[in-house]
Amino acid sequence: MIERAFSPAKINLFLYVTSRRDDRYHELYTLMTCLDFGDRLSFDYTCPGVAVVCDHPDVPEDCTNLVHRAATLFFDAFSRIKPFCKKKTGVCVSIHKKIPVGAGLGGGSSNAAVTLQVLNRRFGSPFSKQALMAMGLKLGTDVPFFIHGGPALARGVGEQLLICAPLLPYHVVVYFPGLSVRTSLVYENVNLALTKKVKTNNNAVLNAHGKGQPLDVKGLLHNDLEPVACRIYPALIRVREDMAGFKPDGLLMTGSGSSYFALFSDGLKAQQAFKLLSETTDEPHGRVFMASFLKGNDFTE
Repeated sequence: MIERAFSPAKINLFLYVTSRRDDRYHELYTLMTCLDFGDRLSFDYTCPGVAVVCDHPDVPEDCTNLVHRAATLFFDAFSRIKPFCKKKTGVCVSIHKKIPVGAGLGGGSSNAAVTLQVLNRRFGSPFSKQALMAMGLKLGTDVPFFIHGGPALARGVGEQLLICAPLLPYHVVVYFPGLSVRTSLVYENVNLALTKKVKTNNNAVLNAHGKGQPLDVKGLLHNDLEPVACRIYPALIRVREDMAGFKPDGLLMTGSGSSYFALFSDGLKAQQAFKLLSETTDEPHGRVFMASFLKGNDFTE
């Protein structure tokens, strides 16, 4: 039996770096949402052990792959709570990659989160959502978000999650310029004295949630990491200028980069931006795609 699941990309609609911890991780305050664009995962339970195959040449298929690590982590935990279970524990996961690799769109974390969810359901849901999120945090700071579902506010290193009001819909054009950004380098160069305060955005999110109204994120877009990344990788400045030329309702770099997204209330303008950017993008290294905000966390097809 082959089971299939959708593994979505995510974007950070705002991201504030609030402090640096003793373990060198940074505390964040961020609003994230999934997009209806992503990878496709297939799960084959007839093979022994854990195996991963992927159609993207830059994605490892060994035990360093996050999907491989997620499946191994799940089966190890499962064997401890069900030591006498006779159900065969093994899976081969095939990844059909659509999310650009190293683009700040959470592709690997999404794949790992979906793997944990699919395996949990397959083996009788032995773990709660909170337990899966704790498991996911061992794999990466974005993994709990994909298990929790969005849109969601995240604090800490990303593990403190709170569901937020539904988002006012926009057409989203995402542009990955093919530039690989070192996340650790970007964070190392953050000047906490220059990062902005979060009070305004926090109040807007809480007010929308309290009133049960859709949240319009257009005026909330902010990323403390964007000026840092642009300083280290000046080519990103041109990316922003190119996208700003389409006059979107909002424009921002997501995560630590290098992808940018533009929000359009006008679908025709979004289509035009997508078409023109696609014509000038150097594929297969760069990618342009259109998407919409996605709600929830059940991605089984």
